[in-house]
Amino acid sequence: MGIVKKMLLDVENCFKQGLDTENMLKVMDIIGFPGYSAELIESYRLWGDYLPRGEEYPYTQAQRYMHILWEIIDRSPLGINCAFTIPFRQIIAKHLFKKCGEGFLTNEGCRFNYGHLIEVGENVTWNHCCYIDAKGGVKFEDSSMITEYTKIFSHGHSESDHVERSYNGVVIGAYAKVYTNCTVLPGVHIGKGAICATGAIVTKDVEDFTLVAGIPAKPIRKRKFEGEDLSLLHHYTLSNNAFQVNLEDR
Repeated sequence: MGIVKKMLLDVENCFKQGLDTENMLKVMDIIGFPGYSAELIESYRLWGDYLPRGEEYPYTQAQRYMHILWEIIDRSPLGINCAFTIPFRQIIAKHLFKKCGEGFLTNEGCRFNYGHLIEVGENVTWNHCCYIDAKGGVKFEDSSMITEYTKIFSHGHSESDHVERSYNGVVIGAYAKVYTNCTVLPGVHIGKGAICATGAIVTKDVEDFTLVAGIPAKPIRKRKFEGEDLSLLHHYTLSNNAFQVNLEDR
């Protein structure tokens, strides 16, 4: 057994046993952060702990630890080893998210605030440095993709009183693509097979197989796809479908 596979199995065993403080410290040791005390790690509080949603949807101890692990793997030298970090994030997502299918692929720098309010289907991809504000709930349907520096927001503030907040969930439809530096605002449903062009600010729902662009985003044309088998869109990110499920074989 290779060293990376052994490390991942040790991590997965800690999660299966339950991510209490003892197992959290074991995982931190595996990924290169030894020497933390139980008292110190138990004292950690995250940004989301202090937000109103933190009172309505508080983190369990295990959820808080999973958020910490998601963040610190990018701060470890091990974080540049995709053979470890991609499966590592998959393990976290399957235990933390409200739902997580097979083949979830994430690059470094992706962040979110309430993982337990995120739903992810099969073969979903988040590329480098995406941000998901999950306060109002965010759902990614099968084979949807968001690319570098995408920002998704599911909450807003009143102009007259910043403390007044509203929450409205976002859905990224199956086989939809949200390209680099897009911003998706609360309540938006991006339809099946839709495309949001680079730099778009998406303020309204996007119809199925429609390409939108601009600020605010507006429909430009239909997506160039005339088939019926959506798997032929080949929504895979890495060579040879690495770390993802080969839908064509099903």
